[in-house]
Amino acid sequence: MMWGHNLLIISTINLISLVICLQIFIFSEYDYFDSNAYGQTFMTNASDLIYQTSNSSFNAEGTINTILFLQDASNSTKPIVKDINTNSSSKYLLGGKWRIDVLKNNLTYFKSNFTMIEVDGRGIHFHTIVYKPVSNESVDHDIKDRLGILYKNKSDNSSGFKCNVDIYTNGVLEWKDVPMTVTLVNEKVIMMDINDKKSLEHFLKNPIYGLINSIDLIQQ
Repeated sequence: MMWGHNLLIISTINLISLVICLQIFIFSEYDYFDSNAYGQTFMTNASDLIYQTSNSSFNAEGTINTILFLQDASNSTKPIVKDINTNSSSKYLLGGKWRIDVLKNNLTYFKSNFTMIEVDGRGIHFHTIVYKPVSNESVDHDIKDRLGILYKNKSDNSSGFKCNVDIYTNGVLEWKDVPMTVTLVNEKVIMMDINDKKSLEHFLKNPIYGLINSIDLIQQ
């Protein structure tokens, strides 16, 4: 009886310690992020971007973990059209997976599958986001304007790229050639910023956040 009581106390202490550690991790390690899971995107100064010359090649994958809601309920921020899959007054949980392949600073593959559902369990639907390579883009374009080229932000430990994607809902292609910016921050967090207009503000004017579970460098 005494051993069971002591075990309960130890388990409770361990749980409290874990919660405290998670709070410290979230609120201190990412202080430099002027953003959070509710869609306040951090600002990137174009002069801080460095386009790689080291021919980086890697595979990365992880999970989607975010909450979306329309932060300003004024008329000016309501979605462009009524979307049967999105209620602008609701909060949504997003959960799923993603993968990125980069070869010599060029994005060769990106795909994400995730579930989107209201926090009360209603309105569940499923999305797939697929990268569309640009094969006919002129190499004469300034490198900062070319899609699928890896860049690094010198102001913090982040990298990313711009690209176009197709977005499927419940297995059906819904939006084609949607501009998206993907940012990998500190090798721990991914942010997908999807063009609002081209996706009819389906994601409530918020970026989608997730975790980076692994980055595997490719030896050349």
